[in-house]
Amino acid sequence: MKPLRFLALLALAAVVSSLLHEFGHCVFYWIQGVPAGMSLTKEFPLRDISATQYAVGSVGGPAASLALLVLATALFRKVSTSERLRDVFSALILANVYYVVLRSLIALLKGEGGELDSIAGLVGLDFRAVLVLFLIVTAICVYVWIDAGGPRPNARNSAAFVLLLVFYVFLAVGLESIDSALFWRKFPTIEIGDGRTYNAPPQATAGT
Repeated sequence: MKPLRFLALLALAAVVSSLLHEFGHCVFYWIQGVPAGMSLTKEFPLRDISATQYAVGSVGGPAASLALLVLATALFRKVSTSERLRDVFSALILANVYYVVLRSLIALLKGEGGELDSIAGLVGLDFRAVLVLFLIVTAICVYVWIDAGGPRPNARNSAAFVLLLVFYVFLAVGLESIDSALFWRKFPTIEIGDGRTYNAPPQATAGT
């Protein structure tokens, strides 16, 4: 595994994973007959929706991320003779593992799960229960990845994973900052049936 090549693969995997995550949201809105669009890091219902429609739409993103993680893990097991393909699937695995870890930490620190709250509300659970289910699936995929020939858990690899996580965080923050500045305001502000506003414009600065 060449470090610079793998960094480039991880960056590409992060972008692809983000696009598929948002596409998953859109699919679950389209299934409900709700028009929706997407940017690089966010999905946008294009008309006012009910709280239930928002909750169902919220399922699509995490479902797509977990599906991609499981698929990449399964394919990694099938390509034992190709180092390049193993690197590609390893990058996809790590990008989605880091996504779950990062979103989990943010949710726990904030004490609210964002879209996970809406997902959990569909089945009457606390968002932490949904979070645990996602983490269990993620942990199983990591175990299968390592067991199938992925990097062994030792001090050197652990340090590399931490550095890659830092790289992923900076990349994710940068992508969202650029995306929000360029594209979010091109989509409408809509109302959710429980009184929430989605894609609200920034608060006007006092005195302007």
